[in-house]
Amino acid sequence: MSDLADKLTKAFDDRENDINRWVWKMSNGKEVRMMDLTPEQLQHAYSHVLEMLNNKDPYHPGVQRKRDQVRKMWDCANTELLLRHILYDCNVEGLKTNKDLLDYISAHKQANNISNSDPVSKIFSGLSEGYGRITIDYLLSACLDALPAFNKKLLSDKFILSLGIWLTDQEKKDLTDYDANGKFRNRKDVIKERLFLNPNVEIHFNSKGLTYGEFRSLLRIESRPKFSTMTTDVITLLRDKILLLLDQDLEYHIQKWESLKEKLELVASQKGIS
Repeated sequence: MSDLADKLTKAFDDRENDINRWVWKMSNGKEVRMMDLTPEQLQHAYSHVLEMLNNKDPYHPGVQRKRDQVRKMWDCANTELLLRHILYDCNVEGLKTNKDLLDYISAHKQANNISNSDPVSKIFSGLSEGYGRITIDYLLSACLDALPAFNKKLLSDKFILSLGIWLTDQEKKDLTDYDANGKFRNRKDVIKERLFLNPNVEIHFNSKGLTYGEFRSLLRIESRPKFSTMTTDVITLLRDKILLLLDQDLEYHIQKWESLKEKLELVASQKGIS
C-alpha cells in the first residue's frame, strides 16, 4: 500500500510540476492551458491574481489584506479581554476603573522610561504569554474605548454556516419542537425559524462545529460594534476560535493565489514575455 501511495503522490507531483498541464479558468468557466494564453490574456490573468491578493478597496479587500485585518481584530479582542482581566479578575488595589488604569500606566511609564510600543509585561507581571505581548499602546486605546470597531464584514454568514453546528444536550432539548400533528420537527428547520434564516440556507451538523448559542451570537453581531459593547463570551469566542479559523481559511486562499501567480510568472518566462 505504501508503494502505491508513493506512486500516486509522485504522479500527482509530476502533474503539478508539468508546465504544460497548468490551466487558467476563464471568466466563462472554461479552463485553458496557461501555455495557450496570449500575452494579453496572461497579463489579464496576472493582474486578476494580484487584485485578489492585494486589492486595496476597503469594500472588496484582497485576501492578504483581509488576513491583516483579521489579525488586527484578534489583537483588539485580546486587548479588550486583558483590560477586563485587569479590572475585574486581578483585584489590584486602586485599579477599579479605566481612569485608574490610565493613571497607573502613566506613572509606570514615567518612572521606568517605558514607551507605548513596549509590551504590557514591562508594567504587569504574571500575565499569560498571550496577554504579555500586547503593547501598551493597544491597552491605552482599550482604556479610552478607542480600539478599532469589529469589522463584521470579515465574518460572513457563509463562513459562519460553513463551521457547522453541534448541539449540546440542553440545546437539543430546547430545540425540540413538534408540528400541528404532533410529529417531531427537523431541528435544522427549527434553527432556521428561530434565527429568521432563509429556509433555503444549508445547515450541517459537525462534531467540531459551533454550539447553537455560539452560532446565534455570531449571526447577531452588528456591522461594526465596539469591542467594549460586546460580551466577554463573544469576544472570547472570536479570539480563541473564530478569528483563528478565519485566519487559517484566508491563509489557504493566499497560498492558492500565490501558487497561480508563480505559475503565471513561469509561463510568461517560458514564452519570453516580460
